[in-house]
Amino acid sequence: MTLKIAESQSDYLPALREIYLQVRQATFTWFDTSHYQLTSFDTDTKDEYVLVASIDDVVVGFVSAYMPENFIHHVYVHQSYQKQGIGKMLLDAMLTKMKPPAGLKCLQLNEAAIAFYKKYGFVKRKKGISTEGIYLLLEYAGEE
Repeated sequence: MTLKIAESQSDYLPALREIYLQVRQATFTWFDTSHYQLTSFDTDTKDEYVLVASIDDVVVGFVSAYMPENFIHHVYVHQSYQKQGIGKMLLDAMLTKMKPPAGLKCLQLNEAAIAFYKKYGFVKRKKGISTEGIYLLLEYAGEE
Protein backbone atom coordinates (compact mmCIF):
# COMPACT_ATOMS: atom_id res chain seq x y z
CA MET A 1 0.00 0.00 0.00
CA THR A 2 1.65 3.20 -1.23
CA LEU A 3 0.27 6.66 -0.48
CA LYS A 4 1.14 9.34 -3.01
CA ILE A 5 0.29 13.04 -3.01
CA ALA A 6 0.46 14.79 -6.37
CA GLU A 7 -0.98 17.72 -8.26
CA SER A 8 -4.42 17.08 -9.66
CA GLN A 9 -4.77 15.75 -13.19
CA SER A 10 -7.83 15.56 -15.42
CA ASP A 11 -8.12 11.77 -15.03
CA TYR A 12 -8.64 12.27 -11.27
CA LEU A 13 -11.77 14.36 -11.86
CA PRO A 14 -14.46 11.63 -11.63
CA ALA A 15 -13.07 10.33 -8.32
CA LEU A 16 -12.65 13.85 -6.90
CA ARG A 17 -16.23 14.70 -7.77
CA GLU A 18 -17.48 11.54 -6.03
CA ILE A 19 -15.43 12.16 -2.88
CA TYR A 20 -16.52 15.79 -2.69
CA LEU A 21 -20.20 14.94 -3.07
CA GLN A 22 -20.28 11.91 -0.78
CA VAL A 23 -18.24 13.38 2.07
CA ARG A 24 -20.20 16.65 2.03
CA GLN A 25 -23.51 14.80 2.15
CA ALA A 26 -22.30 12.57 4.99
CA THR A 27 -20.80 15.45 6.98
CA PHE A 28 -23.30 18.29 6.67
CA THR A 29 -26.20 16.42 8.24
CA TRP A 30 -27.72 19.54 9.84
CA PHE A 31 -29.03 20.96 6.56
CA ASP A 32 -30.47 19.83 3.25
CA THR A 33 -27.72 18.74 0.87
CA SER A 34 -30.01 17.38 -1.84
CA HIS A 35 -29.01 20.21 -4.19
CA TYR A 36 -25.34 19.14 -4.12
CA GLN A 37 -24.16 17.77 -7.46
CA LEU A 38 -21.09 15.95 -8.78
CA THR A 39 -20.15 19.03 -10.79
CA SER A 40 -20.10 21.16 -7.62
CA PHE A 41 -16.46 20.10 -7.29
CA ASP A 42 -15.66 21.82 -10.59
CA THR A 43 -17.23 25.15 -9.65
CA ASP A 44 -16.15 25.08 -5.99
CA THR A 45 -12.47 24.51 -6.83
CA LYS A 46 -12.26 26.75 -9.90
CA ASP A 47 -8.93 28.63 -10.00
CA GLU A 48 -7.64 26.66 -7.01
CA TYR A 49 -4.48 24.61 -6.65
CA VAL A 50 -5.46 21.00 -5.91
CA LEU A 51 -3.33 18.22 -4.45
CA VAL A 52 -4.64 14.66 -4.56
CA ALA A 53 -3.91 11.73 -2.26
CA SER A 54 -3.99 8.28 -3.81
CA ILE A 55 -3.27 4.81 -2.52
CA ASP A 56 -2.12 2.33 -5.14
CA ASP A 57 -3.54 4.64 -7.83
CA VAL A 58 -6.97 4.93 -6.13
CA VAL A 59 -7.89 8.55 -5.32
CA VAL A 60 -8.72 8.79 -1.60
CA GLY A 61 -8.71 12.53 -0.87
CA PHE A 62 -7.74 16.05 -1.84
CA VAL A 63 -6.91 19.50 -0.57
CA SER A 64 -7.51 22.70 -2.53
CA ALA A 65 -6.35 26.24 -1.91
CA TYR A 66 -6.79 29.65 -3.43
CA MET A 67 -3.12 30.58 -3.52
CA PRO A 68 -3.39 34.38 -4.05
CA GLU A 69 -5.09 34.66 -0.65
CA ASN A 70 -3.21 31.82 1.10
CA PHE A 71 -6.59 30.26 1.80
CA ILE A 72 -7.24 26.54 2.13
CA HIS A 73 -10.71 25.97 0.76
CA HIS A 74 -11.28 22.21 0.97
CA VAL A 75 -9.80 19.18 2.69
CA TYR A 76 -11.73 16.00 1.94
CA VAL A 77 -10.84 12.36 2.54
CA HIS A 78 -13.05 9.48 1.42
CA GLN A 79 -14.95 8.09 4.41
CA SER A 80 -13.26 4.68 4.11
CA TYR A 81 -9.84 6.31 4.54
CA GLN A 82 -10.53 8.83 7.30
CA LYS A 83 -8.59 8.74 10.59
CA GLN A 84 -5.50 7.30 8.90
CA GLY A 85 -3.42 10.49 8.73
CA ILE A 86 -4.25 11.28 5.11
CA GLY A 87 -5.83 14.66 5.90
CA LYS A 88 -2.72 15.65 7.84
CA MET A 89 -0.47 14.57 4.97
CA LEU A 90 -2.57 16.59 2.52
CA LEU A 91 -2.34 19.66 4.76
CA ASP A 92 1.41 19.15 5.19
CA ALA A 93 1.86 19.02 1.43
CA MET A 94 -0.30 22.08 0.76
CA LEU A 95 1.24 24.18 3.50
CA THR A 96 4.71 23.60 2.05
CA LYS A 97 3.44 25.36 -1.08
CA MET A 98 2.06 28.35 0.88
CA LYS A 99 3.58 31.16 2.91
CA PRO A 100 2.30 31.42 6.48
CA PRO A 101 -0.09 32.43 7.74
CA ALA A 102 -2.63 30.26 5.95
CA GLY A 103 -6.34 30.58 6.63
CA LEU A 104 -9.46 28.50 6.27
CA LYS A 105 -13.12 28.60 7.24
CA CYS A 106 -14.90 25.75 8.96
CA LEU A 107 -18.56 25.54 9.87
CA GLN A 108 -18.96 25.63 13.64
CA LEU A 109 -21.24 22.59 13.58
CA ASN A 110 -18.50 20.56 11.88
CA GLU A 111 -16.96 19.71 15.24
CA ALA A 112 -14.80 16.85 13.97
CA ALA A 113 -13.12 19.10 11.40
CA ILE A 114 -12.58 21.89 13.93
CA ALA A 115 -10.94 19.41 16.32
CA PHE A 116 -8.74 18.15 13.46
CA TYR A 117 -7.59 21.66 12.50
CA LYS A 118 -6.94 22.70 16.11
CA LYS A 119 -4.90 19.54 16.70
CA TYR A 120 -2.90 20.43 13.60
CA GLY A 121 -2.14 23.89 15.02
CA PHE A 122 -4.79 26.15 13.53
CA VAL A 123 -6.17 28.79 15.89
CA LYS A 124 -9.50 30.61 15.82
CA ARG A 125 -9.21 34.19 14.58
CA LYS A 126 -12.86 35.15 14.28
CA LYS A 127 -16.41 33.95 13.85
CA GLY A 128 -18.76 34.77 10.99
CA ILE A 129 -22.01 33.73 9.41
CA SER A 130 -22.70 32.35 5.94
CA THR A 131 -25.70 30.88 4.16
CA GLU A 132 -24.65 27.48 5.55
CA GLY A 133 -24.39 28.68 9.15
CA ILE A 134 -21.87 30.04 11.63
CA TYR A 135 -18.26 29.47 10.66
CA LEU A 136 -14.91 29.93 12.32
CA LEU A 137 -12.02 31.57 10.52
CA LEU A 138 -8.95 29.58 11.49
CA GLU A 139 -5.31 30.46 10.88
CA TYR A 140 -2.10 28.48 10.77
CA ALA A 141 1.02 30.53 11.48
CA GLY A 142 3.47 27.73 10.77
CA GLU A 143 5.88 25.77 12.92
CA GLU A 144 7.30 27.58 15.90
